[in-house]
Amino acid sequence: MKHERTGTLHVLHVVPGLGPGGMELAMGQVITGLTGRGLRHSIACLKGEAEIADRLPPDTDIHCLHSRPNELRLPWRLRRLIRDLRPTVIHARNWGAWPDTAAARLLTGVPLVFSFHGMGDLSGMPRRRRIAFRLLPRLTTYLFTLSEASRRMLIAEYGWPAECGVIPNGVDTGRFRPAPPHPGRSRLAIGTVGNLRPIKNHSLLVRACADLGRADIDWELRIAGDGPEREALTRLAAELGVAEHVRLVGFIEDVPGFLQDLDIFALTSDSEQHPNGLTEAMACGLPCVATRVGGVPELLDGGQCGRIIEPGDRHGLAAALHDLALAPDRGRGLGAAARRRAGEHYSLERMIDHYEALYARLAEGSRTDIGGPIGEHQAR
Repeated sequence: MKHERTGTLHVLHVVPGLGPGGMELAMGQVITGLTGRGLRHSIACLKGEAEIADRLPPDTDIHCLHSRPNELRLPWRLRRLIRDLRPTVIHARNWGAWPDTAAARLLTGVPLVFSFHGMGDLSGMPRRRRIAFRLLPRLTTYLFTLSEASRRMLIAEYGWPAECGVIPNGVDTGRFRPAPPHPGRSRLAIGTVGNLRPIKNHSLLVRACADLGRADIDWELRIAGDGPEREALTRLAAELGVAEHVRLVGFIEDVPGFLQDLDIFALTSDSEQHPNGLTEAMACGLPCVATRVGGVPELLDGGQCGRIIEPGDRHGLAAALHDLALAPDRGRGLGAAARRRAGEHYSLERMIDHYEALYARLAEGSRTDIGGPIGEHQAR
């Protein structure tokens, strides 16, 4: 999708940090795709260093502000950056970037996009933040999130306008694709990808896999990612007597290769919006088991291309894994359906098309329908 423009469209992306998280890596995909279509990009990283700079186009302009917690001067520093860069559109991602960016762009006339990518357990949100979640949309040109479930929640719980939209993350179905079968392998390879944080609830997966051993299934669990739960997971595996079956492989570069060597993918998070790891596993044609959180039911088409369990349900998870282990043909059918759904609804090209359309319409001051894969996408 190409748009005729009189000048180069320049997007300033504002993010809390630039670590190797799902939100940041998805932003990198958008920047890479749109740079190839002639758009310019700058990034304001509020905290820390640009850890994923090597995954961005070399001409991406990155500004690390190294802000302090609750720094009162941050909106003024951002406003100065906006004046210096003169972007066409500003895009703030997640709560950590929203209030300061909304304050900074006042009186500049630059359209502001805010996208919600998730923030753990929203039920414990402080009252002042809940109030801000209701007020900040008035200072924002356009809002969107990653799933229809998330959109409905934000409208019902936080009073977001009904015209806020949905743009799911996309997956590169060329890189993430099915691999040939693994002939002669007797041990079942179950795996997942995600930071080792409590919200991901990897301990549930370790416990459910331990139950498989009691059902005489030979299994190995591979968890890719790193974080503060690593020691606790190592200790849990030892306590359950399954340490030799659990591999914490840490941060990996070759995610497609990791997924292609699995038999089953499992996502056990207690909260998600649009989990990239699940979409990537679907594109690889893996049978998937995932908790009923956020956009997971949408991704798995209500269970038509994957097994859905309730959050925290150890026995349900063990039963789903046991079923797929004993019925590989059923698993292959789910994996094929998942691959088709990823290509038809969640491709990288589709996502980049929608971002390009959104930025272009906002830059042109259009208030017409922006279009999108789910629901209405209207700039206010």
